Amino acid sequence: MIDTYRELFPQTVVGLSSHDSGIAMAIAAYVVGGRIIEKHFTLNRAMKGTDHSFSLEPQGLEKMVRDLQRTRLALGDGEKKVYPSEVDAVIKMGKKLVAARDIAPGEGLQREDIAICSPGDGVPPSELHLFIGRKALQPIREAEALSQDMVQGLEVRDPEPAQSTASPR
Repeated sequence: MIDTYRELFPQTVVGLSSHDSGIAMAIAAYVVGGRIIEKHFTLNRAMKGTDHSFSLEPQGLEKMVRDLQRTRLALGDGEKKVYPSEVDAVIKMGKKLVAARDIAPGEGLQREDIAICSPGDGVPPSELHLFIGRKALQPIREAEALSQDMVQGLEVRDPEPAQSTASPR
């Protein structure tokens, strides 16, 4: 129903009025767009009354709030970014362009002259097409990381290591 209400009332904040036991439905509601969660609260579920048996006790409420906060972080903001805690792993597991063989000055680079290997501390594979057909300006040794200043006609710029403007978690 949350999807339906969000579609019918796009300017309205929708949520869940939960009368079930546990916290799973609150998390599910948040995932599908619910932003208000109403949950019954009690100090003791064994107390008399119809609502106490499915209400959250203090520890359950703390867990629900914790899990909702974690869910919000896990869903992210829709923008791909690398967090400071991930930079080293991204470089270690990333890839860069290297020479697949010794290349002499003046030789035109072909696809088979370029290999891709770790770590990702150089020109990324997404820029491979920029090197194809360019002439080497200097000797390039096998397994040497390629850079823009090694070939004719490419701007010289520093490789961009993974950075983030996001605050650490």
